[in-house]
Amino acid sequence: MTVRWAPGTRGRSVRRAAVLLTGPTLLLLAAILLGTRDPFFAGIRCVLFAAIGLVWLSWRGSRAARDRIETDSAVRRSRLVGGTAVVLGAVLVGAVAGSLLAPPAASRFVVRDEVTPPFDPLQYPSPLAGFRTYTKQLQKTRLFTVTGLKQGQLIRLATMDSYDGVVWSVAAPGSDTDASGAFQLLGSTIPAPPLFTPGTSSTAAITVLGYSDVWLPTVGYTDRLTFRKGTAQGPAGAVRVNTATGTAAVTSGVRDGLSYTVGATSQKVPNDRALAKVPPARLALPPVSNVPDIVSAKAEEYSGSADTVIQKLLNIERSLKSLGFLSHGRASDPVPSRAGEGADRITDLLSKSPMVGDQEQYASAFALMARRLGYPSRVVMGFAPKVTGSTTTVTGDDVTAWDEVAFDHVGWVPFFPTPTKTDAPKTQTTKPKLEPQPQVRQPPPADPRADALLTPVKTKDDAPKAKSAGWQLPAWVWVAAGVVVIPLLAYLLPVLLIAALKRRRRRRRRTHGPPDRRAAGAWDELLDGYAELGLTVPERTTRIQVATALEQQSVAQSLPVPDNGLRELAQHVDAAVFDGSVVTDDRVDRAWSAADDALAGATEAVGPLRARLSAFRYRRARRV
Repeated sequence: MTVRWAPGTRGRSVRRAAVLLTGPTLLLLAAILLGTRDPFFAGIRCVLFAAIGLVWLSWRGSRAARDRIETDSAVRRSRLVGGTAVVLGAVLVGAVAGSLLAPPAASRFVVRDEVTPPFDPLQYPSPLAGFRTYTKQLQKTRLFTVTGLKQGQLIRLATMDSYDGVVWSVAAPGSDTDASGAFQLLGSTIPAPPLFTPGTSSTAAITVLGYSDVWLPTVGYTDRLTFRKGTAQGPAGAVRVNTATGTAAVTSGVRDGLSYTVGATSQKVPNDRALAKVPPARLALPPVSNVPDIVSAKAEEYSGSADTVIQKLLNIERSLKSLGFLSHGRASDPVPSRAGEGADRITDLLSKSPMVGDQEQYASAFALMARRLGYPSRVVMGFAPKVTGSTTTVTGDDVTAWDEVAFDHVGWVPFFPTPTKTDAPKTQTTKPKLEPQPQVRQPPPADPRADALLTPVKTKDDAPKAKSAGWQLPAWVWVAAGVVVIPLLAYLLPVLLIAALKRRRRRRRRTHGPPDRRAAGAWDELLDGYAELGLTVPERTTRIQVATALEQQSVAQSLPVPDNGLRELAQHVDAAVFDGSVVTDDRVDRAWSAADDALAGATEAVGPLRARLSAFRYRRARRV
C-alpha cells in the first residue's frame, strides 16, 4: 500500500520501489516477532513507518524524474503539496483503520513465547533452607499420599551439590552433566543415570494434598512419569528431569490435587567389604566455597587411620551419630537447636559440646567433610515415612536429609549421619542422703491448771544494769554527713551501676561469639556511645546510612570525625559480616580500635557537662 500511494511510481517503478522497501519491512517484522507480548504503540509505529516510506519514495521519484521533466517553482510547489497530502492522508487512514481493525493483544504472536527457556534452579529458594518449615510449621500437615511405597523406601525431593558457605543448592544451568543442575524436558522415556547400578524396580502413585513447591516428590531414580490429574492442560510440558540425580521439577509448581504415577529403580548398594576395593568416582561437581577450617580438622579426626574410602566415610558417619544429639529446635525438644547450614552454623555444630542439630546440619557437615577428603558427595532432601498399609500419608514430620558419595562403576552410595538420640547430657546435682533419726517418745504435756494456781511473787532483779553510754558524735556531724554523703551516693551509685553494665556490654561484644559477630560488636559499641552522647542514631538502616547520618550530625555539632570518616569503619564491618571471608582477630582488633578512637574524640569534644550526662545513659543498639 505504501508503494501504491507513493507519487511518481508507476509500472516498473512500483516493483523497483517494492524491492527497495523489502529490507526495512523485514527489519520491522523482525522487531515485532522478537518483541514482547505487550505491544508498544504498534499502530503508531506502523503508520510512521508507512509515512516515512512514502516520503522517501517520493524523494527518490523526484530525483529520477529530473532528467525527464523540466520543473519550475510552480511544479515543485505542486509536487510538495501533493506529496504532503498523500502522506497526511495515508497517516490518517492508517491510524483510523489500525484502531478499528487491530487484533486483540491476547492474539499477538511473538517468538519468545514459543521458545522455552532452560530451567534455572537458582530462581527458587534452596530446598534444604526450608527444612525447619516442615519440622515446625508443617509438622502435622498432610502433604501427599503414596500408594505402593515399600517399607524403608525413601522419597526423593531434591539433590544439592553446590555450597557457597550459606546454603546447599542445586547447581545452576550450564554446569557439567555430572552436576545437579542438568535438567531436561520430560520425554516419553527417561534414560538411566550415567553412574548407576540398577537394583529393584517399583511403581508408586502419588497424590498431592498440602505440599506446594516446584520440586516433584519421586521414589528412587525415575524412569517413567505419567500424570493422571492436574491442571487443565496437564503439567507434563512444565516438567524438567535430572537423570543424574533422580530429581524432577515442575516449573508451573506442584499444587493440591496433582496426581501422578512414578516408575523408578533404586540404586544397588554393595556391602562394605565389596566397597573397600572400589575407589571414589571422578566426577566434575561444582566446587564448595567458604568452608570453615574446623571441617577439615574434624574430617581428619573422625575418619581416623582407616585405609579405605568406605571405612573413612563410615568412621565419620559413626562419629557424628555417636557424638551428636537430634533436635529440630521445637519447643517440645529437650535441647534447643539453631536452624541453617551456613559456615557459622556448621562451626557451632562441630565446636560446641554437646553437638546438637538435625538432618539439615549433620548431612551438611558430612558432605563437607567428604569433599575435604576429596570424595564426590552431595546432599539429598526427601521424606522417610513409616509405611502402615497400601497407602501412606506423608506429613512434614517425615522430612529428612541424607548424603550420597559416588563410587567408581557403582553409583551413589547413601550415608545417614544424623543421630537418633534426643536427650543431651545436662548438669546433674546429687541430692543429699537423708539419714533417719531414731524415734524418741516425747513426755506428756504439762497440765496448764497447775500453773494457774501459782501466785506471782516479786523477786530481786539480779540482772546487771546497762552502763551509761560513752562519747557520741555530735548531731551536727550527722547532719553534715547526710547533706554531703546522700547526694554523693545518689550521684555515684547510678554512675557505678551504669558503668558496670557498659563494661559487661563491651566485654560480651568483644569476647563472645565468632569473629564476624565480634567485629559487628565494635560497630554496635560505637552506636551506643554516640547515642549516649546525645546524637540521634537512625534505626533499621544500613551501616553506611547510619555512618553518613552520624558524620552530618558531628559536623553540625562541631564534633571531630575520623580522617577516613565513619563510613570506612562501616564498610570494614560489613565486609567482615557479609563477604564470607575468614575474619581474623587482627581485623576484629582494627574495628574495635577505630571505634574507640572515634568515640574518644567525640567524648572529649562535647565538653565535661555533656560527657557527665552520658555517664547516666545506657543504650543497647539493635544489630544492623
